[in-house]
Amino acid sequence: MVAKLTNLTLSKLSTWGWGLDMSKETLWKFLDDNGTFVAKDPHKVRRLCFPLANEKGLLSSITPTLHGDIKLNQDCFLTPPVTTEDLRDSRYNRNFWVYIKGIGAWSAASGEVDESLVEAGMLWHKTIRLNKKIGLKAEFTNFIPVNNDAVEIMSVELTNVSKKELHVTPTAAIPIYGRSADRLRDHRYCSALLNRIKTNTNGVVVTPTMVFNELGHKINATSYFVLGCEGSGTSPLGSFSTVLEFSGEQGNLDKPEAVIKNISPKRKSIVSRQGKEAIGALRFRSLTLKPGKSKKYIILMGITQEKPPETIFRKFNSRKKIDTALSANKEFWNKKSNSIYLTTGNKDFDRWFKWVALQPTLRKIFGNSFLPDFDYGRGGRGWRDLWQDCLTLLMTNPSEARGMLINNFAGVRTDGSNATIIGKKQGEFMPDRNDIPRVWMDHGMWPFITLDLYINQTGDRGILYKKAPYFESRKNGTVLDHILRQHKRPFTKFGKHGNFRLEGADWNDGLDMAAEKGESVAFTAAYAGNLYNLAEFPLPKGERVRVRGKADRLIKHIRKKEWVKTKAGYSFFNGYYDNKGRRVEGDHKNGVRMTLTGQVFPIMSGVATDKQVKQIWRSAKKYLRDKRSGGFRLNTDFGEIYPDLGRAFGFAYGEKENGAFFSHMNIMFAYALYKRGFVKEGFEVLNSIYKMCMHQESSKIYPGLPEYFNSDGRGMYHYLTGSASWFVLTMLTQVFGIRGEMGNLVIDPKLVKEQFKKSKDISVNTYFAGRKITVNYLNPKKLDHGKYRIGRVTINGNEIKDMPVKLELFLKLTSKSSNIINVSLY
Repeated sequence: MVAKLTNLTLSKLSTWGWGLDMSKETLWKFLDDNGTFVAKDPHKVRRLCFPLANEKGLLSSITPTLHGDIKLNQDCFLTPPVTTEDLRDSRYNRNFWVYIKGIGAWSAASGEVDESLVEAGMLWHKTIRLNKKIGLKAEFTNFIPVNNDAVEIMSVELTNVSKKELHVTPTAAIPIYGRSADRLRDHRYCSALLNRIKTNTNGVVVTPTMVFNELGHKINATSYFVLGCEGSGTSPLGSFSTVLEFSGEQGNLDKPEAVIKNISPKRKSIVSRQGKEAIGALRFRSLTLKPGKSKKYIILMGITQEKPPETIFRKFNSRKKIDTALSANKEFWNKKSNSIYLTTGNKDFDRWFKWVALQPTLRKIFGNSFLPDFDYGRGGRGWRDLWQDCLTLLMTNPSEARGMLINNFAGVRTDGSNATIIGKKQGEFMPDRNDIPRVWMDHGMWPFITLDLYINQTGDRGILYKKAPYFESRKNGTVLDHILRQHKRPFTKFGKHGNFRLEGADWNDGLDMAAEKGESVAFTAAYAGNLYNLAEFPLPKGERVRVRGKADRLIKHIRKKEWVKTKAGYSFFNGYYDNKGRRVEGDHKNGVRMTLTGQVFPIMSGVATDKQVKQIWRSAKKYLRDKRSGGFRLNTDFGEIYPDLGRAFGFAYGEKENGAFFSHMNIMFAYALYKRGFVKEGFEVLNSIYKMCMHQESSKIYPGLPEYFNSDGRGMYHYLTGSASWFVLTMLTQVFGIRGEMGNLVIDPKLVKEQFKKSKDISVNTYFAGRKITVNYLNPKKLDHGKYRIGRVTINGNEIKDMPVKLELFLKLTSKSSNIINVSLY
């Protein structure tokens, strides 16, 4: 009889039970307050993927079958680059083969199993796989240490779960691609000829002679390696170092002849192979596993330029060293995730939020290109991403954010346009992507939103007068001057209807075919809101009058000219004009056309009146809200391709920018509603996103927030999305009402009764003015927003007298680094 898988793994799962308390609709469950989760049979779900990384810059993706890739950047991939479609179908993975005498070969990583389990936490991943027929259980733990080494560690444990002895021969097999992703379809064979492959006592090291690039070849200084040992530190028996040597002429990586025929590697301490596709296939000594007994192995997969691979290997060549490194990894990332956390009584939400709060850090590390879901897959972040990813940092560490903000303004040109791609180094900018000059007309408004938040959080108006260079210019100017130039530029690009021209596109990249006559009413409203707030800044008297006048004229124009009414009696804003100068939204022969973007920014900016906000909400519920999921679509179905507006309408409806449930715009919709005092409506939008994430039968993703959900409810482009920063911002500054106003802490909760359903007391832990604060809201009667007001307030046990409706606290009154604020609601 084969023992149950969970009885052989983690004691913490014993109360859960394999197959118990898990409905068919449930893919995973949380295990603890750190966000650790366990997934049952995740190998049966396509596209599942998990990120691994460290701040040195090694970037990995990993699946339940150990597929994915490992890289430093676009030009340094250890393993072959993958897309989402490769995750199930590719033969390239972190494989671990076992040849069992009398039975044959089994891939412990991706071969047939009866049951499998993934347990994962903050940037560590464990896969457990059980083959009852053979009687083996394989457990793989993968992580990237938090030191400065660019190496992924994989520990492997084989356990005999049968009642008879098994004679096994293990072989780790990790393909070593060792070059740029560009070479996958461009000179792959020629670039392989550059490979210099060496085996040593612990594995395989590949150091190409040159970096192949027809724009200019360079001498290579990067080594790629796969090294390993037994858990005791004993070296492998030998290694196969080329794909051909390992797979054989008639085999492949799914059926490698070296394993199938149990061929031994050549017994030489150092063997060179020149100009071949490489693999780190490490053959370990055969052994007899008795029932219930286990054997452990360690595999290191890395990239190095400065240190010899053997030096890195010696840091991690024993179980004790691995356990120490894994503990440090968990401690580091748990601390990161605990910079902001919630205690609401809904443990699933609190634990899920920890993953959302980590996502801005992941995008800072990965950019937008280095997980299998990606669009522009050459590295870097976009201009919009740069500013939005700062939002979470401003909440936790504004002093660090100050220098980053000043450096970011170096991407602005003197004409108010900007670089579109941001490199990995701070202050590194590139003019465009793939040598395609293009202007996104919304780019100029995002820096002010981030800067305005920073100034309110800190009270630091002095940043406005700090000097920053201009992109592609020798000139310098103040931060304020950069902002003014960004907001003057759109006035040179007016359309005939009185709105700023769409140019290359706006936030919606898919509206990219209306550069000549297209207009974005949505972002004209956004700029108007910025100008209105900018007029409150310390500008010269004449400049302030001009800025405020421009804001007032735009607001008046949009309210009057762009408000549309349908024949059915619904009203909302028109958001766009197409490349023939035609209004996009409103009644149409194919049905009412409406965009969510066209409503969000008039609400957020204050352009929409309260009466208009109410009507927009009614229309959005009618035309954009999906009855099944509760989510709000990016647009209605236009029913045709629309070459006079953009590529988006060539996409299938419900995918990407054509009517998907886009997390980013949904969360900004919620933020705008909360900001304008429409609290219940804002909660409904935020809650719909959370519910879609947690509807695991449809979302099919691990904990966290995807870029969007398609019409099937599936989460797409997981982890690397600017929506995570906006979700954190909305929860902190609007829902929990913890925000700054010119450096003063404001507590203005917008909590609804549903959030007190499981507990009368809920709390948020965050930072303000460099100090840790815990704000506890006590609502004994579980009153709804609008029914309660702030009552008794204490800071560190000291009561504050004479409370106003909106509470302003001056934390400079206390010198403590950690402060507990209790707020009674009655």
